[in-house]
Parts: sequence; structure tokens; C-alpha cells
Amino acid sequence: MRGLKLPLSQTQRVRLQRAFEKLQSLSAKANSDASVTVADTIPVNYEDAFLKGYGTTDLNGELVATVCGVVERVNKLVYVRALRARYKPEVGDVVVGRVVEVAQKRWRLEINFSQDAVLMLSSMNMPDGIQRRRTALDELNMRSIFEENDIVCAEVRNFQHDGSLQLQARSQKYGKLEKGQLLIIDPYLVRKSKQHFHHLEQFGIDLILGRNGYIWIGEHVEARDSVVIDQAKSIEQSTVVEGINRAYTPLEMRQNICRIANAIRVLTILGFNIDLNLIMETVELSSSLKIDIHDMLGSEFHVLVAEMEAERRSLTTKRKR
Repeated sequence: MRGLKLPLSQTQRVRLQRAFEKLQSLSAKANSDASVTVADTIPVNYEDAFLKGYGTTDLNGELVATVCGVVERVNKLVYVRALRARYKPEVGDVVVGRVVEVAQKRWRLEINFSQDAVLMLSSMNMPDGIQRRRTALDELNMRSIFEENDIVCAEVRNFQHDGSLQLQARSQKYGKLEKGQLLIIDPYLVRKSKQHFHHLEQFGIDLILGRNGYIWIGEHVEARDSVVIDQAKSIEQSTVVEGINRAYTPLEMRQNICRIANAIRVLTILGFNIDLNLIMETVELSSSLKIDIHDMLGSEFHVLVAEMEAERRSLTTKRKR
């Protein structure tokens, strides 16, 4: 709560403090050594062999943390995952980035990493959807696919020997993102999961939780298979007028995008991990209380969300018992 910069009244401050204390007690019961600060002792079984990883050191015969973060254990390896650090990519991560340069046979993307990532022309689906060798004409038309400042969704492919990062976009679900809003949050708030692409059918919105802390909220776009590309081309002329009329995003859609974006901003300020269930609960809370989109960023709604999350975790803990 010390890091929060909200204009709280005395009553709101007390309520928020109680909610955080409740969350902290529930977290402590679930995992006593989950979070550590500098010089905290990390409990380990000294009878079994273990490996000291990043953020740990041996001091007076005890394993202590050298950074603030969360204790992670992988087999015998014990390390501390630092909070509020730059994004550390892993192969297979879904990321959202911004194009900063169009170079020879490649695009350079800013993805909140220490270096710009590279998306090769050969590592993505062409607009026609046909798997073929890239030609000189494709290279000349690269700006018709992505240009500077475009928002792109891709997947981490591999690392080069010099530490640079290569991306790929070989699926229809990857590519250019339009008609939406980009949010930038701390990467540690987005945990790796089986699904980072979410279609919110009730709102007609696509939500992409990038592992690099870049979150995209935009109008839903159907991922077209290459088999139906030719069928789409055959009726393209008959839908030109309709396409022109739908070139804008409807007001209700924009309001839904802003409401979801503000829900994520509130959760980020409170320091909660971002996942689909928590986002939707926050959105539903604002809608049920008839809170205006702009008022969601006020102090009272932050307190309500903290109290809601504390109550939810408390109920979950009781059910497990």
C-alpha cells in the first residue's frame, strides 16, 4: 500500500488497509516464502542438494535473497524472480510490440526488452495466405504489411548468439492489430498461461495479454483460414460499400474497450496479477454499480476492487478446506 499514489480519504485508507491485510494473511497461509525482500532467509531443506540461482546467495550458512521478488523453484534450482524488472523472454511467449524500423527482409519491434526484436519476412504469413518462397516483390511491398508505429502480435521464436530475439507470426491469429487500445503494464503482472488470446463475445472484443506487459484491447477480428481467402476475394467487390461504412468503431464498442482498459489499469495500480477472470469481475462490478468509465479511475472504485478480491480469495480458501 505504500507504493499507491491515490487521493484517499481517511475512511477509504482504512478500508483499503484492511483489504490488503486480509490479502496478505491469505497469501501467507498459502505460501509463507512466496515473496521476499533483500536479506530475507529462503527456507530450503539443507539435507537435500539444491542449486543457488539468480537473486540468492549463501550468508552464514543460510540461503538469503539479494533482490526483492518471488521465490521460484524448478526441481533443485532455487531462485528469486525480481519484480518490476524488464521483460525476460522465453521461447513460445506471446508478445505485442510496436514496429520501430522496416529494414531489409525484416521488421524491428520494440517489445519492452533490452534489445529490439526482429521479425523476418520469411517468418510470417503473407497476406494471400499461401506458403511460398519470398520474392523481391514481397520485399518491396513490406510497408504494405507493417510500417513504423504499427502494433503487431507475434510469438518468440528463438534467441541468436548475440542475444537478439527473433519472432514469428506464422498463424492467422498473429499479425497487425487495429481498432483498439494498447496498455503497457509491468511484465511480472502477466503470468504465463495456456491461453493469452481471449474473445469476449458479450462485448465483441479481442483481448491479448502479452507476456511482455503489452496488453491489446480491440474490436474482434475473425481469423481467416487460407482456404477461404479466395472465397473472400470473390465477394470483396460486393462488400466495398459495407466496408467503408464499417471503417469506424461504433461508440458502444469504444466504450466497452475503455471500460475493460480502465479495469486493467485499476488492477495494475493495486498490484494484482492480470488474468481474464479478474478483469471480467472488475468490469462486471463497475457495470453493476453503474460506475461511469471515467469514475473507474477514482479512489473509491480502487477500494471496492480490493475489497472484492479479498472477499473472493477468502471464499476460495474456505471452499478448499
